[in-house]
This record gives sequence, C-alpha cells and structure tokens, in this order.
Amino acid sequence: MFFLLLKISYIFIMALVLAILEVQIEGANGWAANLPTWRPSEKKKYVKFFKKVMGGKEMTGYHLSMFSFVILIFHFPFFFRTEWNLISELDILSIFFLFIVVWDYLWFVVNPSFTIKNFRHDYIFWHKKWLFGLPLDYWFSVFISFLIAIIISFFFLESYIIIWLIMLFVFIVLTLILKFSIKILKPEWE
Repeated sequence: MFFLLLKISYIFIMALVLAILEVQIEGANGWAANLPTWRPSEKKKYVKFFKKVMGGKEMTGYHLSMFSFVILIFHFPFFFRTEWNLISELDILSIFFLFIVVWDYLWFVVNPSFTIKNFRHDYIFWHKKWLFGLPLDYWFSVFISFLIAIIISFFFLESYIIIWLIMLFVFIVLTLILKFSIKILKPEWE
C-alpha cells in the first residue's frame, strides 16, 4: 500500500509541475491562445480526428508536443530495465487518462490569472461541452481509464479495479488539499 500511495503521489506531483509550467507559459490565455505555435488546417483528417477525441479542442503544436512528452515519460521505465508487457501498457494508459484530467484541472487550481472560481463553461472556450459541472472530456477520459481498469481486472489482475479506485480517491484528496492550501496561503487568488 505504501508503494501505491507513493506512486500516486509522484504522479500527482508530475501533474502539478506540468500545470505550473503551463501556467508559466500560457498565463491567463488557456489552450495556447496567444502562443506562436503550429496550428494545422482544420481540413486535415488527423486534425478532425484530434478535435473529435479532444472534445472539439483546436490542435496545436504546443499541445501535441506536451501530450507526446507526457506519454513518453510514462513509458520511460521500459527503456531502463523494465520489461514491456500488455498489463504494464494498459496500466500506463489507464493512469495516463486519469493524469490528463488531474493535470488540466490543476492548471485552474494554480493559475492566479484564471482561478478555479472561473472553472465554468462561460469562461473556458476550449472546453466546448460540459456535463454536471465538468468538461465532457474529463468524463470521457475518466471513463476510458475506468474501462481499461476493468479490462485489466477481468483478464489479468482481479484487484486492479480496487487499485484504480484508490488512485482516483487519492488524486481527488490531493487536489482538494492543494485547493484549500492555495486558498489559505494566497486568498487573493480566489
């Protein structure tokens, strides 16, 4: 259990550091709105696919690079003494889909120019569709992560669904702790 909590905390810290980095780069202008980044033609098939998978978000070179970097980081152990196998790959993908939700939400938590108070449809142009107060792509990512966790539990490791639920719970708790810590330390942010 200790190693699992350590792993989850480490992944949370990775999401937090990436969120802070993105705030430093984007500031109050989410989804690379003011960055001099590559923006391919929306007529391209791969751009249409990206938009569909990403809930209508614009494809940018910045975000393609960031997502590629993160997936490479998650696969890093396979290049240094960890043998690749299907269970490990599915585990990484399940974690990745949870990670991107945490990472994105933390952008709002740590962004003093935007604030969590403005985490609503009318303030966030890049999250096109919302359901129950959260962007639809958050729900989609959590669902994909959960689906992969079910596959792992059913075919490989029965207890994985419990591990997944613990991971989700710890991510939520750490996010709440961070939110309240920021509120106490920097009340002008909210």
